[in-house]
Amino acid sequence: MNNHNPSLSKIEKIIGYQFNDKQLGTSAITTRAYSNEHPQCPENQALEFLGDAILSFVTAELLYEKWSQLKDNKVFHEMTPESVMTKIRQEVVNNQFLADCANSYNLCDFIFDSTDNPNAGYNSSGTGPGDDIIEALVAAIYFDNERSIVRAKKFIIDFLNLSDLLEDEKRLIELVTQKNPKDRLIHKYQELKKVTPSIEYPVIEDKLVGNTHHFVLGLLIDGKLLPGITGSGSNKALAEYEAVDKAYLFLEKIKWDLTSIR
Repeated sequence: MNNHNPSLSKIEKIIGYQFNDKQLGTSAITTRAYSNEHPQCPENQALEFLGDAILSFVTAELLYEKWSQLKDNKVFHEMTPESVMTKIRQEVVNNQFLADCANSYNLCDFIFDSTDNPNAGYNSSGTGPGDDIIEALVAAIYFDNERSIVRAKKFIIDFLNLSDLLEDEKRLIELVTQKNPKDRLIHKYQELKKVTPSIEYPVIEDKLVGNTHHFVLGLLIDGKLLPGITGSGSNKALAEYEAVDKAYLFLEKIKWDLTSIR
């Protein structure tokens, strides 16, 4: 991280919240990698776990309230409320969305993270520590307010700017009706083969380029590695998106005949 300067007070200023319990706030911004190096500092993974659940609940509640306005739109007439709300939540509140939000505020410049191991801060999703930090902060704010969800909900709405999104009905419709490349590929495969394919993304490359993490993934469909098909990106989600987009075009060219692949 460039100009890394751990500081709870700076993060408090960024998120617009002052912790009553400073130790709790500091724990929220302390990664496991840093805690391993400094055992006296409690890390944030337990807070992250709870914060993820709180974030999921709050967004579900907001979407439930929004459904009363969306349900009369003809676009949703043949869709269940659950499918509409689930799709929006999946597209909006995910690891990449949270990481992008954290990065937009340079939040990770002020967290307690390992400085010796440049890979230490990366989580299983490959997005970096930003999404975990936001989830941990949600839980820390919840505890800092005597387990009242009211203030945590305000933080989620304000910091993630959910109000503007939920008021943008056109954008919500796009989120529900669009098909991502993986959905499109699976749908076409099911249509042609009458079965659901198994899709895997073997890691071809995983390295740091300067200060940026870089993933290159291949694509296996029903155990067949598609030749020359790779996706790359600063996290695994982006690399998977690119790989499956290229895979669809490749499968179209070979008329979806996997037996032609040697």
